[in-house]
Amino acid sequence: MVRKNLKSLIRNEPALFAVMLVCVFSSALLLCFSYGLYQNYNVKLIESNAEYKELTLEVNEGKTLTKGELCSFIEALPQEVTDNVWLFYVSARVGSIADHRPVTDELRKQIADKLGRHIMEDDEGNKLTFDENTDLSDWDGALFYFRFRYQNGAYKLFDTSQVKGSLLSSGRMYSDEEYGSGAHVTISTDDIHSGGDNGTAFLINGNKAWLWGEEYEIIGNALANSIPTPPITAAPDGLVLEPQLYMAFTYALTKSQYHDIRNTAENIFPGMFRFDELSFPDSESRYVYNNIILISLLIAFMSAVNFVMLYRCILNRRSRTTAILRLCGCSTSRALLCCIAECFIIGVPAFAAGTAVYIPLMKRRLSAVFPYMEGAYSFKVYALIFAGYILMMLTMTGLISRANVRQSIAASVSGRR
Repeated sequence: MVRKNLKSLIRNEPALFAVMLVCVFSSALLLCFSYGLYQNYNVKLIESNAEYKELTLEVNEGKTLTKGELCSFIEALPQEVTDNVWLFYVSARVGSIADHRPVTDELRKQIADKLGRHIMEDDEGNKLTFDENTDLSDWDGALFYFRFRYQNGAYKLFDTSQVKGSLLSSGRMYSDEEYGSGAHVTISTDDIHSGGDNGTAFLINGNKAWLWGEEYEIIGNALANSIPTPPITAAPDGLVLEPQLYMAFTYALTKSQYHDIRNTAENIFPGMFRFDELSFPDSESRYVYNNIILISLLIAFMSAVNFVMLYRCILNRRSRTTAILRLCGCSTSRALLCCIAECFIIGVPAFAAGTAVYIPLMKRRLSAVFPYMEGAYSFKVYALIFAGYILMMLTMTGLISRANVRQSIAASVSGRR
């Protein structure tokens, strides 16, 4: 009966049959394109978010950035930017022991006693001298490392919840009040207390650290091997920083926030930092992408609906024949299966043809415009798109056919047809 119905449809309603094929064919094109478009945009968005959750600004050659200039820059940033930064990270050269504590004969003797353990050689094998005026940054590679954030007009310790594992071997971290006020407190290391082979050991005096001519209380010991580092608010404004500022963001850096950072830097100290041109997914493109996806899906859905409505028109024209078959013993389930089988036979080849046309079109044309589209597809993806569409079409067809079959019997029995 299915074969006879198809032959009758093609012979008696060729235009209607052609429109049904076009509906399914176009649905295949639109569904495959919509999926590829979504995946292409999604990959770009993920890459953008991952790339711009941190930002490193390099100081231009010939420029010098001091702690005071850095603070002026940070304090001038819009709150929207600073609220999104969970970590500002800069470093500074330590300088010599003489830069931090009074040099006495006892200190010189202490240095001389340790010379045997601290003798180093340069690349050419020459012995390096070491005294209270030796730059520790050159000797041990020691630097001050300042890690902080700036929120609601106050300097605070960086967001430690963003860091996995413990930061201290003993003691405590700075409080927000201590960090904001520039209190004379500092974090040291166990290596320094043990008098290890670290030039910075000469900065220690019991549980105190000599920094910039003043004593700082050591409140905790870090696991990392570094020199005592106080809050950046306690450092002198004239302290020269290393030529790099690192920022880590809680949420992905936006285009407007990047422009705010750039404009603020140019207003505070023109030409200090080197800014690269970054590409961001703008909101207009995002809006267009989302609308294209929604429209494509809507058109594909309406194509399926159109197919079902066209088939309903065919069923209405066959209602008298269907009613006669039912009266002659054809069951409702058998009539429904015939309708569903007929739609399946029409829909599967048409959808397969649409997919077959789309694949080379995507590879040769669309992939040039949407570079991540081709990688989004696989045999499994095409199979799922096909199965989803056919299932939706057959379900709608079954519901309409069932109602039509029942209407045909009632109309036949009542004599209205």
